[in-house]
Amino acid sequence: MFLPPVTRPFIYAPAKLYELGVRARIALYENNICETRRLNAPVISVGNLTVGGAGKTPCVAFLARFLRDAGREVAILSRGYKRESEGRVEVSDGKEILRGPREAGDEPYLLAKSCPGVRVVVDRDRYAAGKWLEERAVVSVFILDDGYQHLRLARDLNLLLVDATEPLDQARMVPFGRLREPLASMRRADAVIVTRSDQPFDRRSFENTIMKCAHAGTPVFYAHHKMTSLIRLSDGEAIGFAGFAQGRIAAVSGIARPDRFIADLEQMGMNIALRRDFEDHHRYTREELSEIIQRALETRAEAIITTEKDAANLPADFAGSSALPIFAARIEFGCEDERRLKDLVSQV
Repeated sequence: MFLPPVTRPFIYAPAKLYELGVRARIALYENNICETRRLNAPVISVGNLTVGGAGKTPCVAFLARFLRDAGREVAILSRGYKRESEGRVEVSDGKEILRGPREAGDEPYLLAKSCPGVRVVVDRDRYAAGKWLEERAVVSVFILDDGYQHLRLARDLNLLLVDATEPLDQARMVPFGRLREPLASMRRADAVIVTRSDQPFDRRSFENTIMKCAHAGTPVFYAHHKMTSLIRLSDGEAIGFAGFAQGRIAAVSGIARPDRFIADLEQMGMNIALRRDFEDHHRYTREELSEIIQRALETRAEAIITTEKDAANLPADFAGSSALPIFAARIEFGCEDERRLKDLVSQV
């Protein structure tokens, strides 16, 4: 996170106060001064130390589908960041999707769509949501989405995601960096998953930092997120990338790390004729999209490509009337040692 040098002296003291507050909160839970509550079913938490962009959603979906296919009754608990609703919202009852992305939040809605047969509930209080669900349904395992900092809920497996493209030894707390909490918080992790490990990075440096900050013997997995197909939003059909090789496209996204999205498209051989970046979780208006389509036509783009999360934030039925086809890039989680990761999850 870049801060102009002139501003740094003015925010140094507030930044240190924030860090002290984070450390104090963690200490309150670690010393049992603040109560940690436990659900009846085991809880697997997936989270990270940084602000946005570590690839949690594809990882949660991967684990939920694996456990579902293994015969478990799976429920995902999420906060529902930037949703327009209040309180508790049941997004999916495992049979059908009950709420749209505005009420559910874009990521919980995307999880409900990509994980049929899995329950999804959003609530700021994930413990209360889990108790509510246990009273109404059979749940054999909960997955806590973005749960590393949600210390109120006890977990049986704490999975920490770190991004290979962000050197750990240079990480700093916000606002000077992207860390939500100090690197020493790695000691709470039962396993560390290094995402985007298919990109060039210093593996030895990562392993040294993990060994220094995490408990001895903490397993480390190396994972990647791969674009597997394009979903045409007008009819939901999945197509391959061959037809877009060397083609001109408009790339539109409202995600934490848009540069990665662009790099993935270019890796697939696409030429970016137009690029529009918005803030994370951006909800698009018809006026914005009409302007983007006009600019895309002027640059001779053949299609608009966005992310699946962004697709959830488009106005309803907009894709069907668009002058250019709109596609959502599907991202899947993969792991170098998938069998070992699944074994670890199954032990819970």
